[in-house]
Amino acid sequence: MSQTREFTVKPLLMEDRDEVLKLLKRTFFIDEPLNKKIQLCPNGECAELEEFCMSPLHEGLSFKAVDSKGKIVGVLINETCPLTDKIGVALYEKAEASKDSKFKKILHILAKREEGSRLWEKFPNDDKLVEVKVAATDPDWRNKGILVALVEETEKLLRQRGVRLARLDSSSEFSARAAERHNFTCYYKARYTDIKMAGEPLIVPDPPHVYDRVFVKELF
Repeated sequence: MSQTREFTVKPLLMEDRDEVLKLLKRTFFIDEPLNKKIQLCPNGECAELEEFCMSPLHEGLSFKAVDSKGKIVGVLINETCPLTDKIGVALYEKAEASKDSKFKKILHILAKREEGSRLWEKFPNDDKLVEVKVAATDPDWRNKGILVALVEETEKLLRQRGVRLARLDSSSEFSARAAERHNFTCYYKARYTDIKMAGEPLIVPDPPHVYDRVFVKELF
């Protein structure tokens, strides 16, 4: 546990699930650029996105920021991912099985990230990495250093566990700039207008969110 300014960073626990989900429904579900563009959760509900966001909690790699009253005001949900070309295939299969036509498009974009980044070729001596899967901050707590503190705590834990690579995917121009400031290197960058299925762009977020990116940081 680390004390940082007006908030405290702690491990995210399974019992935090309901509170975290409420935070995500007020933030990530509606203001992440891809979700926002297609109105993925118009009523604040999307079962497949909910499962996507919450499934990594059991790994014990995620963190929360809490205020002085113990309320969760920020989260970073992290997941171990093998470095293999099979991830993209699995995402395409998941997309085909999806019953949500909007979420299906999201999954296709994620699959194309895997194809485009080909991280297993760029890091042949590593068999896994930990990916920042979801990041969210309470609107009243933005620009207070919460995300930076959560990433730093994640990097500290990964070093302790001998995990060399941290991954951060970005659909947002703002998160891409933040990744670059914190020494993440971009290994994939594609214009949303060029990410297509059947000849048509899958999703084109509103400016300034022009590019889809994958960043990786080598921790040691």
